[in-house]
Amino acid sequence: MNVQNKTGPSVEVDKEIDANILLSSAQKQQIKARSSEYKAADLSCLKAIAQAAINVELFTIPLYMTGLYSIQGTHQIADSSNLYPGRYWPGLGPTAGYIPSERLSPYDYDLKDRFIDSDYKLNVNEQVFNGVYSVFIEEMLHLQLASNMASKLGLTPSFTSQALIDEKFGWKCYNNQNGIPHILDFADCTTDSSKLSPEVQAYFEQIFPGKTLQDLRVNATELNKEQTLLFMLIEETEENAKKIIQPQFLEPDAKTKQPKYFEQAPYNWWKPDYTESDLPLFGSIGHMYLSYWDYIQIEYDDNTSLLDYALSKAEANDARAQRNYFNERPDDASYQAQFPEIKGSLEKYNEHNLLKEALMNNVNAITDQGEGDGVAKMICLRWAEESWAQNVLGKLQSADNPTHPSTVDTRFQPNEQALEHDYRSTDGKPLSGSACARITNKYKDHFQIFTDTMKLIVDFEKPSSQSDERYMTWSTWFAEGNNWNEALLDPNGGDEAAKQNPNLPCVSSVVKALNNLKLSSNIGNTHQLFSQSAVGTIKGLTTALDRYWSGKTSEFPGPAMGGSGDRISICWATTGIAPDLVTGIAPQNPNTLYHACQGMSYTNIGSDDLPPPEVYHSCKGSNDCKAQGGCGFVHSTTPGGSCGGSVSTGPKSAPADNKCNNLGGCAVPISASQLFPKLSDEEYDMQLFKFNLKDNSFSAIDYTYPKGQQTPTDQSTDHVLMPYKKGDAVYDIAWQAYCNANGLLNEDDEPKEKPKPSDIRLALPPST
Repeated sequence: MNVQNKTGPSVEVDKEIDANILLSSAQKQQIKARSSEYKAADLSCLKAIAQAAINVELFTIPLYMTGLYSIQGTHQIADSSNLYPGRYWPGLGPTAGYIPSERLSPYDYDLKDRFIDSDYKLNVNEQVFNGVYSVFIEEMLHLQLASNMASKLGLTPSFTSQALIDEKFGWKCYNNQNGIPHILDFADCTTDSSKLSPEVQAYFEQIFPGKTLQDLRVNATELNKEQTLLFMLIEETEENAKKIIQPQFLEPDAKTKQPKYFEQAPYNWWKPDYTESDLPLFGSIGHMYLSYWDYIQIEYDDNTSLLDYALSKAEANDARAQRNYFNERPDDASYQAQFPEIKGSLEKYNEHNLLKEALMNNVNAITDQGEGDGVAKMICLRWAEESWAQNVLGKLQSADNPTHPSTVDTRFQPNEQALEHDYRSTDGKPLSGSACARITNKYKDHFQIFTDTMKLIVDFEKPSSQSDERYMTWSTWFAEGNNWNEALLDPNGGDEAAKQNPNLPCVSSVVKALNNLKLSSNIGNTHQLFSQSAVGTIKGLTTALDRYWSGKTSEFPGPAMGGSGDRISICWATTGIAPDLVTGIAPQNPNTLYHACQGMSYTNIGSDDLPPPEVYHSCKGSNDCKAQGGCGFVHSTTPGGSCGGSVSTGPKSAPADNKCNNLGGCAVPISASQLFPKLSDEEYDMQLFKFNLKDNSFSAIDYTYPKGQQTPTDQSTDHVLMPYKKGDAVYDIAWQAYCNANGLLNEDDEPKEKPKPSDIRLALPPST
């Protein structure tokens, strides 16, 4: 059979169609001539599958992130303001450099020609980190694409689904669970390891001798062999998924008449009030999208379609927010699209065939990069008689053959020039670490990256390996008796950063704090606090994403992604223990005015307390309420502007004294090393506010100048503004604002003496 493609050559498909892809006439009738009595239930199920697709992507992000930041190492904060020269910080970050020839995979992009200096050779830990980091970034892209699909079809995406997270924002899906949400229960797997793909089978038998897939559990823990094998299984290809499930779970149950896995959609038993928690297990990512698409294809006996019904409901409810963070930045006209051939936004697509092609582009990008090679082709072959499918098949057939060995379609690889432009090096290296990590791994899908990761861990985890050729996690590093020392944070010696910026804590005080937190008398409290900090920061991220896709804000909390990594990383780097993401955190009391940092309480004036963990966050996009802003990325006193850069204009909102959420910067508590960077508008003035606890109101106030300093007479506002400058410590300015707002000034109108920074604040790295 030839399928005539209206925009290209005919597409040969008869030899490619798997019998399992084809639908019987009865199945086609269920989809193409469905009773309209199912319309409300079908729309509900379409939205439930759309939410499940979001959940599957979101499930991987904290899981991969916890493994990623368990890799031992430090990173240098390279910022354009040069506030931290020579200073390194706990935890690895993406590293600029090349992979030596003896460790190159056939699929790696060799950057040696870009890094002539041999000092730029990546060690094993850096190479592993860069690979997993590139997966982590693409999972965020997949989350965006799945969310835009859902939003287009009328579902307001949720990033706090009860399928993953409990009421305290603990990630119950990592609580020693035996499955992948919506996809697979390991208890249903075969005990025959020969059913696994050859790559997975070889490692499984080596790592788990005498065990089966049924013994696997999902925990957020270090990136060791066992966890990497789990990641390989999560990213296992569609063709292998069915083989590992025991046959009895593929057959209809005697009581329900439904199979536990791979049930054919649409579901006549579905009810309009069901949610994603009521969905059957799909068995594979591929079958989830196959089922998703069968619902998109539904036509009714009243000459309507489910797609039209979904679009009309979405328009009526105005639930169609589209976000395109990877290809567009409204506040940066020079920004270049990282994935120019991926339909980041679906806003302009409404005609059915064009919309289906755009939706399939998203499905293809998600599965081709990650978990389910060939899924788009499988779906299109199922519907090969339709014009949208012919067009997509034509593009698949005519796709350029890459000049480099690749497991990812050229169209879905990140654009090298865009990455180099958007993530510019600030330390004189040919490429930034972020650009380097993603360019090096752009040819590899996630399964291939984790396969290469496994090989590196197996080959280089032995203690006999040389230090730069040793794979090591923080758990191993501490277990072998290591502690923090100045050379780790100041490898060049001399503490140049503190000399240039006197407001920066000296390196010896940071080292002392890191080691104090690891003391046997402190480690329990340290782990609990940093675990709660990580959960709170991820909560801030997911709730900010809820607001972002519901249209309540247009600001993507991009820095919260990096900030979440910082909070997970510092837990590993101080304790060697995985952060507890399961337990959750206490809810905030809506009638309490929480504070941003040490000694700045509005309800207990004079105390030296840190704020409670339930308000910890790392991005102003996740800043829950007034008085909770704290990093160097200041914000104007009015909404709008950018999250993650010093581009605000006019009077700024003071840290720890902001009048509302999303204002006043980010990061609670404030790192003792956080300094203010250079501002693009060169206007270093802050408007102060006083809070009234009785009625939860606030009012603008004048800044009181210390005696001997002259108050400027030319003011652009009705109030005297508080000055600050590049390089000032954020905590010092916050303390100054706090003392002004609460009358804590001495006889010379200077702030009372500030508290000495806690070990927690000394250990936290600055936001960049």
